[in-house]
Amino acid sequence: MGLQQIGHGGQPLRTVFRRVHPPCAVLVDLVAMFPREPHSAGRYHPHGLQMDTVVEGRLSCWGLGEQGGWWGLVTYTVSFGGDKQSVTHWVPAWVLKMK
Repeated sequence: MGLQQIGHGGQPLRTVFRRVHPPCAVLVDLVAMFPREPHSAGRYHPHGLQMDTVVEGRLSCWGLGEQGGWWGLVTYTVSFGGDKQSVTHWVPAWVLKMK
């Protein structure tokens, strides 16, 4: 039996990754995660990425960040025009809501 690792403060280190099995449904707030440039002079494009919305995703893992914040490994779709593409990446916990 091995010894548990101890952190800089003398306390045991927490587990960094926590698998979510089966993956659970979450809502991802893309507006909060990707804020718009203030006073933008951009123009509407009907086939552009639709990033000003909340989308449904699947959370498969929690990860503890270096500074102590939690991140979720989430797969969700981004729409553009009539198409969609799936993306998977680490998302800050504060933009996620359990569905």
